[in-house]
Amino acid sequence: MMDALAGAGGWGYFSGGLEAYARGFRFVEVNVSFYRRIPEATARRWRSRVPDDFVFALKANQAITHTDRLRASARARAAFSHDLRIARILRSPFLILETPPGLRFDAVQVAGLRELAGMSGDGLRLGLEPRAYRQRKLPEALRRTMGQDRVLDVVDLSQGPPRIPDEVVYTRLFGPGPANVYQFDDAELRAIDRASGDAVRAAFTFHGVRMYTDAARFLTFKRTGTFPPATSARGPASLEEVLRPDARFPATREELEREHGWKVVALDDRTRVHAARLIENLPARSYTSLADVLSEIEIPVSQAARSSPERACPGPK
Repeated sequence: MMDALAGAGGWGYFSGGLEAYARGFRFVEVNVSFYRRIPEATARRWRSRVPDDFVFALKANQAITHTDRLRASARARAAFSHDLRIARILRSPFLILETPPGLRFDAVQVAGLRELAGMSGDGLRLGLEPRAYRQRKLPEALRRTMGQDRVLDVVDLSQGPPRIPDEVVYTRLFGPGPANVYQFDDAELRAIDRASGDAVRAAFTFHGVRMYTDAARFLTFKRTGTFPPATSARGPASLEEVLRPDARFPATREELEREHGWKVVALDDRTRVHAARLIENLPARSYTSLADVLSEIEIPVSQAARSSPERACPGPK
């Protein structure tokens, strides 16, 4: 049976901080370490505030991947050594390297990755997210080195599977964007689960603007085989619930779809889809208010049931 870890890219926006976060999740990816050096005392304090079975993953500092562009310089090795110490304090099984979109892997980068992998030691899996090759084949020299040194191919499973077979899968989930402005609907979460394949262990780290909600809904699905509600209301009232906090009027149909279509609404008790499914059927005109929008929306229950994306999806593994 798969050991599935699901959580978010940090707890900074979670109400109540790390302790509250750890009551709802048993896994988190630490992202602040990418931006600044984490003192060892801070790492010890974090470790002391969570249960023994709580799992941290650590993102490597940008000095390694962005400043020195994965060259095995003295500065990069020193930064990596510090991150290794932090990972050991946190008892993290994962240390993740994210390289910038413009960084191609020439011989010097491949050599740098090989040296860092050699520094990692046992009990820790190094992961690489090479953003220049997102949804593309990896260069053969990079692929070969990652396979030999057991470096995880970190991908967004909503965009495609890992390119290097491994019994462990690590995914950083953003969705199609733009950037991290996205929320996964039920069908997409099912597909993400299927894309993890036959992994013995899989770490699902959600990074969208609804990352805590997405992670919680995915965890519920993994535990029960069903998804919890995405909103408290159903039908047009569900759309009202997701638009009311930040929709601005007047707005055209195209503006509403572009700015809010990524949000998830409930057509009925079983069917959750992106708001774009409702907004795209509005007449093409300018809307003066939320009430104006809702006056144009009708969702017959029978139609919602027939269009349910879950009906065609297999259950969880």
